[in-house]
Amino acid sequence: MVNVKLIDRKSKALTPSRLRCLSHLPTINMTAGCMHGCAYCYIRGYSQYPGDDAVVVYRNTAEQVEQELKRKRKRPVAVYFCPSSDAFMPVDEVLEQSYCTMKLLLEQDVGVQFVTKGAIPDRFIDLFAAKPELIAGQVGLTTLDDQLNAAIEPGTAPANRRLNDLRRLVDIGATASLRADPLICGVTDGDANLETLFVAAAERGVSDVSASYLFLRPAIVGSLKRSLADKELLQRIFVPFDQADAASLRGGEGGGKSLPLEVRRANLDRIRQIAERFGLTLCICGCKNSDMTSSKCHLTNLSATARTMKKVIAPTLFGG
Repeated sequence: MVNVKLIDRKSKALTPSRLRCLSHLPTINMTAGCMHGCAYCYIRGYSQYPGDDAVVVYRNTAEQVEQELKRKRKRPVAVYFCPSSDAFMPVDEVLEQSYCTMKLLLEQDVGVQFVTKGAIPDRFIDLFAAKPELIAGQVGLTTLDDQLNAAIEPGTAPANRRLNDLRRLVDIGATASLRADPLICGVTDGDANLETLFVAAAERGVSDVSASYLFLRPAIVGSLKRSLADKELLQRIFVPFDQADAASLRGGEGGGKSLPLEVRRANLDRIRQIAERFGLTLCICGCKNSDMTSSKCHLTNLSATARTMKKVIAPTLFGG
């Protein structure tokens, strides 16, 4: 059973991110904690993490955002949901706060950008359909194997539901893309798995995919060990990191381990070739791969002028 706690936020709702790919937008977290339960999620290492069966919901978020926007000399082009949670987790209180906040932003012509592994309810699609040029959605999915997803991200929406939400975003004219992140070397990055995933995305009208490999922070190591009962799967996840490089996220806090540069470079080039076979353009994030590229994936790679920006700042795989 989910333990939901409603509290007043003590700090600002709209905050800057240190991550380079989010540096151009204010971000917002609807909660502390997340009910998706992803075993690889870095937020499990946060001091304010409320536990795997709890979520703290910031109430009156829309009202707080409205007041903060009034104090800004220049309104943001868009707001990003959510760097350390998910606006579409299956908790009624979270969905209500997310809806009210997104509705407020769109009424003021401020764009809404998000990455989610949850199911997007119908009322959000209806809301987005009124101003699709202001909507940028990226759906996280690395495999169509629901049994594997149940092991590593048990509270997320089924793969087919996430794919169908991508289709619904495309159908209303929003900018939508697939986020294959984090890929797990030797587990979710095989050719057959990615071919099936990319075909399904392309069939739903998606033309862009971003990908990155698991970045192994110390807190994630502990989370994986606590969460995964399948010891063989746990071993498959950890073995590729035996020769891993110490690294840090560009603009992020704390360090961890990245797969060796030559491994990431070769695998991401292979993934790019697979994506291209199905008409998909692949980009990678310079935050996790600063030794490979200085490009920005912008997470959703969107803004209120996304279609114009995309022609100007389309990220390259290995370039600057």
